[in-house]
Amino acid sequence: MAGSNPIRRGICMALSAGILGLAPMLLLAACTHSATPTPPPPAITFAFPDDDLGYYEALAQAFQADHPNLSIRLLPKRPAALAALGPADADAFVVSLPIEPLLARGVLLDLTGQLSAGDPPLKDDLFPYARDAVSHDGHIWALPTGVDPVLLFYNRTLFDSRGIPYPDSSWDWDGFLHTAQALRDASQGIYGYAAALWRQEPWLFILQHGGRLVDNWQHPTRLALDDPQTIEAMQWYADLMLRLDVAPSPQEARQAFGGPQGTYGGVLAGKIGMWAGHLSSRMALASQATFDWGVTVLPHDQQAATLANIEAVAISPQTQRLQEAWEWIRFLSAQVPLRMAPARRSLAASPAFEQKVGHEVASATRAALEQACVLPHEPAALVRQLDSAWAQALDDILNARWAPGEALRQAQQKAK
Repeated sequence: MAGSNPIRRGICMALSAGILGLAPMLLLAACTHSATPTPPPPAITFAFPDDDLGYYEALAQAFQADHPNLSIRLLPKRPAALAALGPADADAFVVSLPIEPLLARGVLLDLTGQLSAGDPPLKDDLFPYARDAVSHDGHIWALPTGVDPVLLFYNRTLFDSRGIPYPDSSWDWDGFLHTAQALRDASQGIYGYAAALWRQEPWLFILQHGGRLVDNWQHPTRLALDDPQTIEAMQWYADLMLRLDVAPSPQEARQAFGGPQGTYGGVLAGKIGMWAGHLSSRMALASQATFDWGVTVLPHDQQAATLANIEAVAISPQTQRLQEAWEWIRFLSAQVPLRMAPARRSLAASPAFEQKVGHEVASATRAALEQACVLPHEPAALVRQLDSAWAQALDDILNARWAPGEALRQAQQKAK
C-alpha cells in the first residue's frame, strides 16, 4: 500500500508525539511572556532627622495602610545634611527655622493654596505664631507640625519635703519669688530656681514684664536693649542671684555642682526646686531624674508669655507627586508629635494629646501654647547683632561687672 513505508510511518508518529508533548510547554511559555509584572506603588521620598527614624517608620506604616497604592521611602539624615538638602533630594522633608535660607536656595514649594483650601481651611487650625514662623512675603512655605514651648518644671520631692504648695497657672512673680525663697536652704545647698540655664532664658522674664529686645518682635529693624521695661526685668532677674540668693550664679553653680552641665547638674542632683525648660526636655528628664517632678506654666507679670520653637514639614518644588506629598505631610500634621505639642489647635485640645503626655503636662502645655511667641530669625544680620550684644550684656550682668541698666545701655550703644 502506498505510503505504508514502516520507517516513514515511524518518523511521522515520533514527530507527532513530540509536537503534542511540546504543546503544553509552548502554551506555558506563551502565558509567561504575556503576563505583565505588577509594578511597585509610586513612592514619596521623605527626609527627616535620623534620630526620629523609629517615629517616622511607624507613621509611614500607618499612612500606607490607608494608602495601599502609595509608599513612603524614608531618608534619615544627619542635621547638617538635612539642612543642606537640595530640591531634587526628596519630595518632602522636615525643616527647621529660619526658612529664609531655604527660600534663597529654592527648596520650598509655596503651600498657601493647599493650606487655604477647605472649609475651614487648615491654616486656620494652626497656632498663628507657628503659621507666621513659616510665612514670608504673604506666602506660607511649610506646614507646622510641632510647637515646643518653654514651661516651668519643679521638683515635687523638694516641695513635699517642705510642705510647699505646688505652683499653678494663676501664680505671678511675687508668688514665684515667695516660693523660691521658701525652697532655698543654704545649709543643704538647695536653691529655689535655676537661672541662666541657657542664654535666652532671661528673655522669658523680659517678655512677661513688657520689655523689648528689638523694636518690633515680628518685623525687627533695630535693637532695643535699653528699653526701660527690659532694664527693670533684668534688674529683678539679677537680684534672684546677686541679692536675694534664691538662684545660683554661674560661678556658684560651677562650685556647687561642677561638671560641664553647671546649673542643670544641680537640677539632676535634686538641689534646685524650679527651672524653665522646653516641653521636649521632659524626655531626658524622665530618664535622668531620680526625683518626682511636675510642670506648670511660667509665672506672669504684666502679661503671661513664653517662648517656643517650631518644627515643620515642606514639599520640594521639583516633586513629581505633589498631591501625594501633600497628603503625606497633611497626615503628619494630624499626629501628636514625638516630643513637642501639636501645631494644630484642634489636636492640642484633643484627648489623644492628653493620653500621650498625661493630664498635668497637657494642661500646662495648652496654657503655654496660648501665650507663646517665636524668636525672630530675620533679618539675619540683626539677629546676629542681637546675639552678640546680648551675650556680652548678660555676661557682664551675671558676673556683676555692671548693673543691668548700665550693661544693657552699653550693649545698645556698641550695637549702634
